[in-house]
Amino acid sequence: MKHIISNILKGGLPILCLGMTVTSCNDFLDRPPLDQVPPSSYYLTADQLGTFPINYYTSIFPNNSGWWAGVATFDDGTDNQAARGGNTSMFLQDQWKVPTSGGIGMNNIRNVNKFINENEPKIAEGKVSGDANLITQYMGEAYFIRAMLYYDKLQAYGDFPILLTELKVEDDLVTPNKRQPRNLVARQILSDMDKAIEKLQVDFAKKVRINKYAALAMKSRIALYEATFEKYHRGTGRVPGDANWPGKNKEWNKSFTINQDDEVNFFLDQAIDAAKKVCDAVPLKTKNSHVMNPSIVGLYNGWNAYYDMFASPDLSKYPEVLLWRQFNSDINVAHLTSNKLRGGAATGWTRGLVESFLMKNGLPIYAASSGYNGDTTIDMVKKDRDERLQLFLFGESDVLGIDQKSIDLVNEKRPAGTAPIDKIKFNVAGLFATDQACRDVTGYRQRKFYNYDPAMQLGQTFSDVDGQIIIRVEEAMLNYIEASYLRKGSLDATATGYWTALRERAGITAPISTTIAATDMTKEADVNRPSYDWAAFSAGKPVDATLYSIRRERRSEFAGEGLRNDDLIRWASLDQVKNYQVEGINFWDQTYQNPSFVNDKGVSLIIADGGDKATMSSKDISKYIHPYQIQKNNNILYNGYTFYQAHYLYPFSYQEMQLCSPDGTAENSNLYQNINWPVEANGEALK
Repeated sequence: MKHIISNILKGGLPILCLGMTVTSCNDFLDRPPLDQVPPSSYYLTADQLGTFPINYYTSIFPNNSGWWAGVATFDDGTDNQAARGGNTSMFLQDQWKVPTSGGIGMNNIRNVNKFINENEPKIAEGKVSGDANLITQYMGEAYFIRAMLYYDKLQAYGDFPILLTELKVEDDLVTPNKRQPRNLVARQILSDMDKAIEKLQVDFAKKVRINKYAALAMKSRIALYEATFEKYHRGTGRVPGDANWPGKNKEWNKSFTINQDDEVNFFLDQAIDAAKKVCDAVPLKTKNSHVMNPSIVGLYNGWNAYYDMFASPDLSKYPEVLLWRQFNSDINVAHLTSNKLRGGAATGWTRGLVESFLMKNGLPIYAASSGYNGDTTIDMVKKDRDERLQLFLFGESDVLGIDQKSIDLVNEKRPAGTAPIDKIKFNVAGLFATDQACRDVTGYRQRKFYNYDPAMQLGQTFSDVDGQIIIRVEEAMLNYIEASYLRKGSLDATATGYWTALRERAGITAPISTTIAATDMTKEADVNRPSYDWAAFSAGKPVDATLYSIRRERRSEFAGEGLRNDDLIRWASLDQVKNYQVEGINFWDQTYQNPSFVNDKGVSLIIADGGDKATMSSKDISKYIHPYQIQKNNNILYNGYTFYQAHYLYPFSYQEMQLCSPDGTAENSNLYQNINWPVEANGEALK
């Protein structure tokens, strides 16, 4: 058993000796292998220290590169956004199973432990030369990275072993793998984050490297995640102290005690404190010009700074952006987001998300005097709505292209006598594109992250070098609003101020109280209402109108940015999801008549008979697109999304449970299985 685990651990620490000069091939060949270089011979300068943490950025932050729309798909598989194949693992019982084999991914944690434990003493002893501020900065990054690596494990597994030293091959490799209560894991993460915050610089490397304010914002995210997870999952066996918590009978937990209310409040207080520190230091400065489209040929940027914040190569100039990823096509570090969004990206926003945005007067669309214009077209859906919806969702009359070359190409193909166009309009989604990778799924195509510059839209090569936002201050603002409301039971002046600023930038000038008073939870929490908001619930019960309004604000602000799934899990907002049908645009009232849905031979592309060649869901099902009910025989999600309780946490593999067991049996493992998952290879969720 030890031999097997030892082989897993032999991955070792990556060693980057940048700045080392090699005088001859013989000298180089005479050097000992890198995995045998003693610790005293590397990481001796500030620059060398700096090469270590940068290697782990791709491990702790989502990556935008690849032959897809990248960041514009990060909400896929939720009630916000739908991918072509749907989220089968989360919402079907037989698709996500206990793995037969596979580890829990400790290599990166081991490497960071080794880096911290070997270099902290060297720094204290003055053995690392260079700028002291840089030395401190890079060690701060290492603590941040360890915190994030453990945060990933906390989200996936809950209870988890806490290992802060490097395990050696000759060590006992079973005993250290005892799962610790998740609240203790979260406290350790916050401890590491505090060390990082203490060491990190405020303004460093144009915010493409981890800095103090980014760490504060991330700390608020982690603390709020744990507070709300423990609050809403209490009693399920997923929270330490529950009567059915699977860790309660383990020998090392016999002296463990917890006051669950106190733990929730501790994490809420941590979230409040961290969020306020960064929010007060970084106010909203990027303005929404309230211009919804570019109007001058060749003027791709500059018509709305708020829009540009999500579609610019240099995000360092936006104060709200606390940390971002930079791209450079010269070194083949680029992506395809704008290209995919121009032609369709095998994804789409849902009717549920779109209908959740408020009117500009602060009212939900169902309110009697809201002024909602209906959904016969997307333009009508967007009219007089929250300007985040207007800016970041394509409607028929929105500009798709404003470069002269594309305009000329279109005009060349227009029939003789037809007035030339001066800009290319979106017109309609590519619902019937032959290329499945370019087919719009719901008809609601996201415009957030779309750069109008044609140089960013080349499909043959990775050409989009727009920066990717990793974290922005708006999240810290919403973290404060939510945490303070849960802690105090009311909105304090600080929360109201942050919330008002977010609403005003979105073009909503009505008081927050107007929105809350008009929010009808009998409608919001009606599971029989198509496309209801999952976040209207926690643990199967409706939340109050104020809390729901906070969650709705978060949904509107971060639509399409990849935060939705984590929010739904921490809020326990999936319990009530049963046979839920994802919906898209209103197709069958008017959109189906669009001329582009007829091919060059005059044959309609619309086949809606439910057969194996069907291309659209039947109007007998709904006038709204049901992307998973197009072909009855070819989609295992035809009956909709149904959630299973086990899926709130990941299962441990059967082999890993055996390897971390004192007697070799999975049943007695130190990595006890998560509740509602069986202790058997290939087993399905029990509940």
